[in-house]
Amino acid sequence: MKKICLIDSPVTLKAAFEELGCEVLALNGSPEPFLALDETLAERGFAPDLVMQVESLGPRCLVTGLDGLDCPALLWCIDPHLNGYWHGAYARLFDLTCSTQLASVPVLRQRGARDVRWLPTFGHGSASPDHAARAWDAAFVGRLTAERPARTWMVRLLEERCAGYALAVRQGLTFGAMMDLYRDARIIPNQSILGEVNFRLFEGASCGCLVLSEALGEEQETLFAPGREFDTYGDAVELDEKLTMYLKNPRLTQAMGRAARERVLAEHTALHRARRILEWARDAVDGRARGRDADLWTALTAAAMQEGGVIGISAGEALARLAGCGCDPATADIFADVACAILRVQAVDGKTGPMASTMDALLAVGMCADSPGVNLTGSMAALRLGRFDAARAFWYRHVKAMGISNPGQPDTPAALLTLWARDLSRRGRVVRAGFAFDPAVHLPDSAVECLLALLADQPEHLPTLRLLDAMLRPLPGLSQLRVGFLSVLTLHERKEWRLALELALASLRACRLASGLDELALARTLARSQGQDSAFARALAVGDRSGLLAARLGA
Repeated sequence: MKKICLIDSPVTLKAAFEELGCEVLALNGSPEPFLALDETLAERGFAPDLVMQVESLGPRCLVTGLDGLDCPALLWCIDPHLNGYWHGAYARLFDLTCSTQLASVPVLRQRGARDVRWLPTFGHGSASPDHAARAWDAAFVGRLTAERPARTWMVRLLEERCAGYALAVRQGLTFGAMMDLYRDARIIPNQSILGEVNFRLFEGASCGCLVLSEALGEEQETLFAPGREFDTYGDAVELDEKLTMYLKNPRLTQAMGRAARERVLAEHTALHRARRILEWARDAVDGRARGRDADLWTALTAAAMQEGGVIGISAGEALARLAGCGCDPATADIFADVACAILRVQAVDGKTGPMASTMDALLAVGMCADSPGVNLTGSMAALRLGRFDAARAFWYRHVKAMGISNPGQPDTPAALLTLWARDLSRRGRVVRAGFAFDPAVHLPDSAVECLLALLADQPEHLPTLRLLDAMLRPLPGLSQLRVGFLSVLTLHERKEWRLALELALASLRACRLASGLDELALARTLARSQGQDSAFARALAVGDRSGLLAARLGA
């Protein structure tokens, strides 16, 4: 493959393809929400052997006209942990979809993408000065906002632990300035947003830094060897202990930083990723949507993005695209997707009349009666409209279609939302990762969103808070959210040492060191007062991967 069209690609990836002898046409996504690629290529007189779009972290742009090209089309999803809710539909327009996150591969396949593969992000061939010559003992670059309290808590911990050492905390740096800082720092503490393997790991390793990252398990440890090329922490205590150790051992940080950089140069550069992309593209099977199906999946993607507020189109334009697809109700699965998208965009638009008409039509004629998505969305739309009987009718329709035994008898909106939440959780739809759900604007589409909608009216409904915490507990990256729910629960149930322990563990995972240790001591005191020392020790051991929490308690 000699001629490649790259859309929104980093310059380093373009250079890597050129190093491999490819002729590259690099296009920036259109300032408009849609880029007619077939027209653009005709204007440029460029006939590619491969088209590849790299998800942009800036303004969003959807490519149209891919169905008219006779070369492979590849999509590389950079932030699938945040944007999987629209990536799945968009992937249908491509033959091959790549995900930087291995855990997101199943999510991208849910809407029918045939070929989805793991392709991590890459590092850079950066210079790496000796650690003795570096000005900063530790450095962190990242946005500190109210939406990311755990990051602020981590920075406070760094500032306390690095007293007497040189610590740099920066926001808003250009990429070049950030890399300059990393080349002048020994240790890069790292934190993920939702348990993802992030850019900071590769960038810090590229500069020969010791990256001290959250423990994320096998995916991260496949890329870099823990204890040799980087290190991990499970909570604030472990971060505190390891940071203290590494600050005192510059020779050790240099050895690990050098090993990390060597791993980048051996396996994780843009050139490695470009070779893999070309290899996969040669074997790519034509599987993308074409013709009217391509228009449909473009419209569904645009609708999901409009609902999430990540594309510059109005609700009216999103609805017009859905209406213009000419979707046949006989193609039941696709029509169900369109019906759900229409209701969700109408909810965002806030015009109750059109939403009521859509909902009534779906209910009155029994359309898509066996579709879990239509029944859920119809039920949520009915609740928004204050029509509880209709909301309950969609639930019973779902119960019949799914053959659910003991479906419950919801007699209030709260009871109905709880039943839907439990049903969605059983079907694996716990969260819509990355979606900024607002119960006043959006219709719930996951178990957690159903419970958040319930809490919007009853913010201290304790059974719901307990259920919500139980659903979130196994999921990575949500400790900061759990701290809020657990804090309310412990205020109402002050003698429950298990709740106090869960709050302590969530606080420590979210880098609230002092608060977490205080909460941990309180949990032990409560357990002892009830004669449950042994039970407390066993419960603590489950959440104490390093044993350091027990050591801090003196247990």
